[in-house]
Amino acid sequence: MKILRYILFSISMFTFTGCEKFLTTEPVNAVSDETTIVDKVSAETALRAVYRQFGSQGYYGENYVTFGYFPSGDIKNLTTGGSANFINVNFRADDVLFNTTWVAIYSAINRANHVIAKVPSVNDPLLTTELKNQYVGEAKFLRALAYFDLARAWGGVQLILEPTTSLQNTPQVKRSTLEQTYAQVLKDLEDAETLLPDVVNRIRATRRTVWALRARLHLYKKEWALAEEYATKLIEKTADYTLIKPYGAWFQNDAKATRESIFELEFSAINPNATRIQMAHSTNGGQYRYAPNDRFIQLLNDPAIGGGRSALIGSVTQSGIVNWYGNLYYRKDASDPAYIFRIAEMYLIRAEARAHLNNLSATTGALYDLNQIRDRAGLAPSAAVTQQDILLAIEEERRYEFAFEAHRWYDLARTGRAKVVLEALDANTKVEDYEYLFPIPATQLLLDPNNLEKNPGY
Repeated sequence: MKILRYILFSISMFTFTGCEKFLTTEPVNAVSDETTIVDKVSAETALRAVYRQFGSQGYYGENYVTFGYFPSGDIKNLTTGGSANFINVNFRADDVLFNTTWVAIYSAINRANHVIAKVPSVNDPLLTTELKNQYVGEAKFLRALAYFDLARAWGGVQLILEPTTSLQNTPQVKRSTLEQTYAQVLKDLEDAETLLPDVVNRIRATRRTVWALRARLHLYKKEWALAEEYATKLIEKTADYTLIKPYGAWFQNDAKATRESIFELEFSAINPNATRIQMAHSTNGGQYRYAPNDRFIQLLNDPAIGGGRSALIGSVTQSGIVNWYGNLYYRKDASDPAYIFRIAEMYLIRAEARAHLNNLSATTGALYDLNQIRDRAGLAPSAAVTQQDILLAIEEERRYEFAFEAHRWYDLARTGRAKVVLEALDANTKVEDYEYLFPIPATQLLLDPNNLEKNPGY
């Protein structure tokens, strides 16, 4: 797979100092693939490198997150080029953002593969069996998340499960189907669930992060009972995860983590969140390259629709003109985390699963979960009654709840509703059925023509 011409598995050697500093210590130098994992310290360093790659600009540091909301009908482009094609749902195989993200995700997979393959055979008394299991479990969870993200964006992909250390041993692997890709995600999650502890850790994978991804995976696969089961596992942990009031309180703070969060990626002033830099207004230290459009601003500011979620946007007035911007990424030093799983998502996953199972109850079913989200946002209970109306209400609630997270486009694509929803918002927007999957990057098709083929329609 010649994509790995672009991947340099370079990891940083520095002292491991516990969970709080796991992702924030700066690199000193790089080491080669041949000697990356030989003892406890290098195993920890390699695992840290996996997390760091998930936070790269090509992945959850910016690109992959914006893929979720650029084509949502709720964002406008403020610069030339860049996101314009995404916002107009004009997906092009030669768009550099697709290739950058594809490479970033496969780089994360390759780093995880090194941990999975090498840690079990390390001979170091300090690297106990318990720690080995934990590190491999974390890497398997992260690999599962990466393949899930590839699958919901592009469909079935090439499943690379062994580390690649040089161009000479680049694997030749045919593209798998979507079903096969999701099966690999589930296999990694099942393995990780047995290896990881059932504890709270919001910046590293645990058994609970496995449950969160399983809930999301089963939702995408329309396995409603399993989606409900795994979402419930987290919702029931009320001492550890809760919907925080008022709405903005869960992200408008400088705390390391919040009880809203199940799993997030850390950033810092010296390793900033690129999304915050791009979205924030220039008067607030940002570049202001994209922003919520006027229609979405009105919706979020409507007390009966957005409620407390108006905290997700802010404004600056210059020369009498009000400039609105996304405010989820709140900290001036751009150290805001990338939220991967929040407890709010578990409520809405369970609501959707219960609705499909025809459990619509306002006390034990879909309406109960939906109304928990609405109540936290300061909204009255939903007036939806029928199954279809409740499903549409859940879809709309997800739109506002996750306005600037990696959800909206993928929600509309997985339900097959992107065309009807987005064309209704803007008569100039045209969505073709084949666009529910992104195009395989043109660069990758040129590099690996024997194993990759285009997605239909492109």
